Amino acid sequence: MSGNDAFARAALRAEAVQWFNLERSGDMTVDDELCFLEWLDQSDTHRDAYRLVERAWLIAGTIPQEPEMLPPADSTGERGSRRSGWRRHLALAASLLLVFTLGWSAYLGVFPGFGTTTAQHFRTGVGQTTTVTLPEGSVVTLDAETEMRLRETPGERRVDLVAGRAFFRVAPDPSRPFIVNAGGKSVRAIGTAFEVSYEHGNMVVTLVEGKVRVEETGSGSGSGTDMAPGGQLVIGADHNWSLSRVDVAKETSWTEGRLIFMRDPLSEAVAEMNRYSPRKLVFKDGKIPEKQVVGVFQAGDVDGFVKAMELNGIARRVSATEDEILLSGSE
Repeated sequence: MSGNDAFARAALRAEAVQWFNLERSGDMTVDDELCFLEWLDQSDTHRDAYRLVERAWLIAGTIPQEPEMLPPADSTGERGSRRSGWRRHLALAASLLLVFTLGWSAYLGVFPGFGTTTAQHFRTGVGQTTTVTLPEGSVVTLDAETEMRLRETPGERRVDLVAGRAFFRVAPDPSRPFIVNAGGKSVRAIGTAFEVSYEHGNMVVTLVEGKVRVEETGSGSGSGTDMAPGGQLVIGADHNWSLSRVDVAKETSWTEGRLIFMRDPLSEAVAEMNRYSPRKLVFKDGKIPEKQVVGVFQAGDVDGFVKAMELNGIARRVSATEDEILLSGSE
């Protein structure tokens, strides 16, 4: 199964979880029930997804609850306590379903707006990158340790990059611009390819092809920067904007599992290598030599990176554990 197929199935099961929760919450309206029945009638896969949720609910009901998992006594009476326990049980069933469905892969939550709005939530962990195709055809590659939310409406496609880095290849749709928000800034595109990173209050936009406009979110002043291919815009936490030309192949090499360093500061190279490995590179006393790195490395290959540093007299290995490699600057 491809990654896109896995995400599509996860999305469908998440929809089933929402319908299941709504049906048993006691808050389902007549219109909601009609929408639910239409959703079930769309295909056998919808009905199968819903049956999977029901099975998860039954499994959850057979799991003994530990005392600390039981709801506290409700002074308002047995009815309130029973309702609290019902909702806790419901949450447990939904949680079990999502765990069994998604495993260790990137988390995806889909919250349908019953025909008008769709919201999705993506998150990757250490050393984990993933590529997903959005419902409208755009393709997004998420870097390790990235969190992103997508919200689609009839008028726009909006992404909130909470943290991390993502590469967007946007499907053209002049009637619905593709907008990426991060740190109070927005990147507006129609059909183009670009990268956005947002970490520690710093935002970086790298344009590979097409055209984008970057603006302050909600400024209303109309001021901003139009970018051309090969440009990189750095917006610091101090609100300074700096536009320059870069090698886009180098800047986006992480999407192919490679890290290219061309006289990059060692501190930045170490941070990049650590992004992809649970085994961290740590310098003794926190002192990273003020040196530069040139080379091409496989993402996550910290041992190869250390060997290269030793061969070039940049640093040496002091000790190593399962969690870290302790280094010292060469004397």
